[in-house]
Amino acid sequence: MNLSFYLKKLKGLDLSRFTQTAKRVSAITGKPWRAVLLDIYFCTLKYGSGHVDYEAFRMYEKNSKQRAEILTVGKNNKLYKQFNDPRYINYFESKAMFNKKFSDFIKRDWMLVGEGVMYGETQGTALPPEARVEGKGLDDFKAFISDKEYIIAKPLGLSCGTGIEKIKVSDWDPEKLYDHLVMDSKPLVEEVVRQHETMDLLCSTSVNTIRVITILKGDVVKIVAGGIRMGQNGIFVDNFNAGGIGVVYDLNTGVVISDGYDKKRGVYKTVPESGITLKGFQIPLWDQIVQLVDDAARVVPQVGYVGWDVAVSADKGPLLIEGNSYPGQDNAQEPDLDAGTYGSIMRILYEG
Repeated sequence: MNLSFYLKKLKGLDLSRFTQTAKRVSAITGKPWRAVLLDIYFCTLKYGSGHVDYEAFRMYEKNSKQRAEILTVGKNNKLYKQFNDPRYINYFESKAMFNKKFSDFIKRDWMLVGEGVMYGETQGTALPPEARVEGKGLDDFKAFISDKEYIIAKPLGLSCGTGIEKIKVSDWDPEKLYDHLVMDSKPLVEEVVRQHETMDLLCSTSVNTIRVITILKGDVVKIVAGGIRMGQNGIFVDNFNAGGIGVVYDLNTGVVISDGYDKKRGVYKTVPESGITLKGFQIPLWDQIVQLVDDAARVVPQVGYVGWDVAVSADKGPLLIEGNSYPGQDNAQEPDLDAGTYGSIMRILYEG
């Protein structure tokens, strides 16, 4: 394990959050909260878990062998450092640069507002200046929205669905909308994805994305973990932090193998909106999704550990929403099913 990572982690602990977690777990287990707190600290040092992983993956009820299998934040950090060259990370951290580099996989109209503005920082990286993207002016924006009922507006540097806005074009004067996007720092505008009817069953108000985590090992792309995220309660984003629900699926077939769960690991056996059973749900066009991520993973081979967010559209098949060079360890992992764990990833990489 990376000792410096854990020392740094201990130094920056938010003790109040660790204590709050310990008290919640104490209420579940009946163990004194101070004893639970000591166990959280122990797991942080030994397994790199922190208080979030400890609670989310119920480490308090697992033995040392089971704990060692979990993909904790520390082990996720290890994979990130092992397979990703930091000089190329901006292709993924900048949504503008990602859309440009992966334009063949986006399969939808997009543009950047802000005439003359160059988006995409390249300083300190190995990326060429042409990797940056130039913003467009009002006339180009008017042309872009002329045939669209809705657009999606995104900030460039935020994650977890933060700041994304779905805008009805007819509600705005084009010039005021353009100014709004510039002033509100949401320069990336995209065509709305028309979702495949099968994925619509999971939530009709959000584009429900399939997280496919790949590792490029040599010249072989291996799918090592995966989950589906869906919205609920009328929200238009599917992210965990916005109240979404997740499931994990079989990596060979694309069939869901778990019940649904939310950020706090609340359980959902059926879809709140449609009532369909989650376990056994078949992701449509699975073979095409596998081919899509296999091709995408080779575009920037210097970044070999990526969590791809794939949407299945009604008219263009599978397409990329974004790629994450630091895939989260929460929404594509179910330790009780040995799905998306560190142990299962190691077996896929070195035994499969």
